[in-house]
Amino acid sequence: MYPIINLRNHNMDLHWYLRALEEVVIRVLFSAFSIEASRLEGFTGVWVGNQKLAAIGIRVSQWIAYHGVALNVSIDLTPFQQIVPCGIRDRKVGSIKKLLGEFQTTHNSSSTDQPCAGDPLLLDIAHKSLIREFSEVFQLTLEQVPHDHLFGKGENL
Repeated sequence: MYPIINLRNHNMDLHWYLRALEEVVIRVLFSAFSIEASRLEGFTGVWVGNQKLAAIGIRVSQWIAYHGVALNVSIDLTPFQQIVPCGIRDRKVGSIKKLLGEFQTTHNSSSTDQPCAGDPLLLDIAHKSLIREFSEVFQLTLEQVPHDHLFGKGENL
């Protein structure tokens, strides 16, 4: 999720904004997937046990906030085994798919992190829930703009 938001209209406090983004994800995980997540004191992000499910990074210029949230829905977690994500050695990176136990194999692979048929549904659920919870946390009414209003009729994306 890549919100662009004017913090002058909400709260000109970057720590507040980071905690509000964490709140959005915590609500998404619970409302859409019945996953109880939390914050970990001293760290930015959203956690389920010792697994980080969401990374948050922002850039702010003149109180306009850019960038946002990376929520691990059905990502291949294998590359994270080769690094120390976010410099945190005693924690892992997790995903919604893995937590839900959707370990379907594809193409005769035994890896549980490979894409499967249920991934688009998980992504759709997460997407819709992120928009709903973001609107609620930030007390905004969002309107969907038809595609052709953004790009013109017949233009390629």
